[in-house]
Amino acid sequence: MAHHRDEDTVKNLAFIVGLCIMAVGIAGVLVPSSLVWIAQHFYTAGAFYLIGAVRVAIGWLLIRVASASRAPKMLRVFGYFLVIAGVAAVLAGLMAIEHARAIIDWWLQLGSGAVRLTGIALLAFGGCVVYACAPARRAA
Repeated sequence: MAHHRDEDTVKNLAFIVGLCIMAVGIAGVLVPSSLVWIAQHFYTAGAFYLIGAVRVAIGWLLIRVASASRAPKMLRVFGYFLVIAGVAAVLAGLMAIEHARAIIDWWLQLGSGAVRLTGIALLAFGGCVVYACAPARRAA
């Protein structure tokens, strides 16, 4: 019984993370300058380490919860992708900070349309996580 409760706790945590990702996506769609503000704060190596650690943690969470979810294959793919993206962010902070800054600058120069598309992608990603990890409906 304790194992099932732990599984539910991790699944609920993934559900909440999905809701947070959706919230960032909604903010990006409705107020593109909010994502621009976030991006402008990721110019330091320390910020890349932080985002890398967050990506790895969320990726690990998705991999861990996948078997208890509605969409185990999807969550595993998302999880492994995030782990790889997290390691890439850390490596960018270590070895390619100027290149990473150039990519952020390029994205910022694309304008609010590109920022809104990024928000839509985040909204969709978060929505998939929320769907896969939503608590089971209880019979009335």
